[in-house]
Amino acid sequence: MCAQPPGPAGIVVVEVPLVAWTTSRDHAPPNTLADFAESEERLGQFRAFAAALSTADWTKAHALAATVGYQVVAINEAGLWYVVASDGSTAVRGPTIVVGTRPQREVLLEAPHVPFERGTGEQAVTLLRDLRARAAIVSGAHRCASRSYTSCDGKTAVCGSLEPYRDSDAGHNTKTFFNVAHTVFANLWSRAIVVSLHGMKEDPGAATQMIISNGIHGEDKTQETAATKLRLALARSFASSGMLVGCNHPPDDVFQYRKLCGFTNVQGRHVNGGMDACSQSVERGTGRFVHMEQTWAILRPYAQNWERLYEFDRAKAILDAFSEIAPTIIQP
Repeated sequence: MCAQPPGPAGIVVVEVPLVAWTTSRDHAPPNTLADFAESEERLGQFRAFAAALSTADWTKAHALAATVGYQVVAINEAGLWYVVASDGSTAVRGPTIVVGTRPQREVLLEAPHVPFERGTGEQAVTLLRDLRARAAIVSGAHRCASRSYTSCDGKTAVCGSLEPYRDSDAGHNTKTFFNVAHTVFANLWSRAIVVSLHGMKEDPGAATQMIISNGIHGEDKTQETAATKLRLALARSFASSGMLVGCNHPPDDVFQYRKLCGFTNVQGRHVNGGMDACSQSVERGTGRFVHMEQTWAILRPYAQNWERLYEFDRAKAILDAFSEIAPTIIQP
């Protein structure tokens, strides 16, 4: 039997499967926090912590973890090490961050609405693992945990009635630990595509199960953005007309159920080069952002059967499609 390679220096090792450990982290429940405000000092401390994780400076990350109330562990899976940082406070507001130590593909996975959108956290971590991607960021608090609202634009009825987004909604607040980690990683890994994973309600009028967008209002007529490339790579696995649609793919204009296109997602606005991620949508962008809305039919295997995930054709198709379109990391 081969000896397990040594883990990242100075990081405590836990003998738990990566997905099991990540999904066992607690989350602040709905309507339990007065607000989600973070001081500039705390945001700066977390920025330094995320930077240490992104550059694999494990000694510094371990030292900085205490300043932000985080726990950092290492997990070995299939011979590869992952470092997992999670909120160790009783408030459980902050995101869980998973960093691969030997990545091969330029992909950053993000799940901003865990646990509200079931299966998206497991999807982010399994795609990280099986793509050998850069990192995954999984939200800590429920998106409706706070009773206060973000200053960023947009409205939703997901917390009970139509209202501005709560400031605990990681996809719609720029002043969160989640968004700090996103900006640190996305800026450092400037070739990486950034994938925002979401769950959606069933299409009441047709059979749409997945909506893919690049977060840009304009059409991608030349099929150059990562989102359109993913839409086309997945087409052969979603054979029924309208089952898979792209917000920026002109031939999909015939389908009406395309209302979830990520135009107000602040991570998407940032990656697309928006001047004001909080308040301004993007008409033209970088093409690095992929916003995926998926029904429970797509997400159920991730939530309930992640140990046997690739027995499910759609899950295998999603992995294969990302493998096809994701940039490969250029080794120094």
